[in-house]
Amino acid sequence: MAQPKSAKHASTAVKPLSSRPLDMIYYWFFAIHLVLSLAIDLLPVYPAQFQTWPVLKQVFAFFKAVVDDYTKKTNDPFMLATWGLVQRPWEFHFMNVFMWMEVPIQIPGCIIGMYALQKEKKALYPVLLAYTSAALVTTTTVIFVAFAAPSAHDKTLDPVSKFYAMTEEGRWSIIYPTIPYLVIPAIMWVDMMVRTTSLVKAGAKAQNAVIRIENGKKLH
Repeated sequence: MAQPKSAKHASTAVKPLSSRPLDMIYYWFFAIHLVLSLAIDLLPVYPAQFQTWPVLKQVFAFFKAVVDDYTKKTNDPFMLATWGLVQRPWEFHFMNVFMWMEVPIQIPGCIIGMYALQKEKKALYPVLLAYTSAALVTTTTVIFVAFAAPSAHDKTLDPVSKFYAMTEEGRWSIIYPTIPYLVIPAIMWVDMMVRTTSLVKAGAKAQNAVIRIENGKKLH
């Protein structure tokens, strides 16, 4: 018996984000991460025109001032590396890798993630899983580096260690705001792994059913 169109439409209707609290959290996390990536993290690679064109010049100067103030207070290795403020080019070079990872992985991941969550596009869940995998690697590394950095109060430091040393205030100014970028992707990774696995199992079950039907037809 054919399913009525109204019932079929109801079964496939997209639920609003307000009725999906976890997806709502993910959605706004992606939105905030996208803004911060474009306005802060990728600022070092913006074209030189951003520093000369009207309006864009003021926007760039504003965010650069925010970055300079933050870097001065924290001595954040990510900022030191991506702005070329390290003592040697190879020091914390992996931070530059993390910055460039945002272009092909994290920024598209945020945009696709927001679309997938809003429209309930389950086929895009693997993209969110890939995003969270990358985010967990970068964020865990940033937090570890902040914990491992020498203390600015240590009077026995050699010149290089002293250059990268952090005050306790600066250290926790890096760690505290970063915690949500570890916790939420961790939850999302588990969640998307469960959702993706469920979809794969359902797809495999449907495929096996089709194969059995086709094999049955051949026998007859």
